[in-house]
Amino acid sequence: MKKWVISSFVAFLAALALIVPVHMLRNQYAEQAYQEHRNQAREHLSFIRNNMQSNLDNSLFYADFFEMVIRQNPDISDYELREYARLIVGRNPVVDNVTIAQDGIITFVYPSLGNEKVMGLSILDDEEKETTYIYSSRDSHLTFAEGPVDAVQGELKIFNRKPVFSRSVSTESFWGFATVTLDFEELLQSTFSVHQHQDYRYGINVTSESGDRLTWGDNSVFDEEAVMQSITLPESSWVIGLMPTEGWRTRDGLFQRELIVFYTLISIIFCLVFFFSLQYVIKRELSRKDPLTGVFNKHTFENIASRLIRYSSQKNGIFLIDFNDFKQINDEYGHLAGDRVLKICSQRMREVVKKSDRVGRIGGDEFMIVTMDVENEENLEKIAERITTYIQRPVRYNDQIIRPTVSVGYILTSNLDVFDHLYDSVDKKMYENKGELKRFSSESI
Repeated sequence: MKKWVISSFVAFLAALALIVPVHMLRNQYAEQAYQEHRNQAREHLSFIRNNMQSNLDNSLFYADFFEMVIRQNPDISDYELREYARLIVGRNPVVDNVTIAQDGIITFVYPSLGNEKVMGLSILDDEEKETTYIYSSRDSHLTFAEGPVDAVQGELKIFNRKPVFSRSVSTESFWGFATVTLDFEELLQSTFSVHQHQDYRYGINVTSESGDRLTWGDNSVFDEEAVMQSITLPESSWVIGLMPTEGWRTRDGLFQRELIVFYTLISIIFCLVFFFSLQYVIKRELSRKDPLTGVFNKHTFENIASRLIRYSSQKNGIFLIDFNDFKQINDEYGHLAGDRVLKICSQRMREVVKKSDRVGRIGGDEFMIVTMDVENEENLEKIAERITTYIQRPVRYNDQIIRPTVSVGYILTSNLDVFDHLYDSVDKKMYENKGELKRFSSESI
């Protein structure tokens, strides 16, 4: 089980080392596609914004033009005003009308057809108008952009008003207002008919300095990651928002095929790494184990025992186990029977000690055990008796009963002991036990 876990973990790390850069590359690729799409949308929105700003700026220029004409000639005739207005309205479909309000009362409008209702209106006294801004415009001599608002004529209009002042030799007096009116719907139509694209949703948010807000188009774009640009007008702020109909592009669809290839390769690499890691772990494990009994071989056991003893803060015990007259078992029952006895008895050794203890085969029929955290010699003796009893249980082989016997030497260790010295000491103890058993056997006979 352990080797499978280790191999899986190594393969997982290898796959992770590939997945992480792939995902980083994918995120960079998606971010690049996202930014490219936003740049395209921003460029498209710039055309719309520039076109609309140009129309609005032109209307401001026309208002300035009429202010200049009237300032130079306050007694200008309606005929002259009509000719100027006719040229401007005729060349600019966005311009709805031109009005002149002397002393704040509209005395001229072009075209007159459809605008009869505005004649005689006072833009200073009309409570429905933004009179605060009108007076502010008059006092500051600055152009005031009002709208879009519902006009007297109906529909939404944008009024660009320019205060007009007449000058005498030493004084300047308020004359009235020159107003160029834009048709809001026509402004939108002329702008979006050229630049509108079916892949985008549009919205316009107009906010006056008083806080009044008008929204045109899809207002939901302002709640999303829309591309937005502003239009600057006196006394109001316009924001145009644009959002792709299908959302921002991340190239997920384009990148899907590459991801399938990447993940297929990563899966293959995972399997290969897992296979080779498993083979490595198995071979490494085999190189550490005795092939017959499955316990640690001599070299591995000595390294493990030395390390355990050196770094342990408690006392430990070492047992050396040698089978008595094992050659006789081979001679009497055969070498296969001898191998069977070694396998079963080594398994019994592992079963009789703790999981933290280590068992190793250090010779043909010699085994060694390191037991951890032993308090004293009495405990060692009890463990030795338990090991001896457990190992010397009969072994059945081909309907024959084999009764193995062992000699056990044991010694208590500390972290200051050197393993080679301990080996010599426990070896002597084992031979002492073997001699005692032989004497006891001779006396019994």
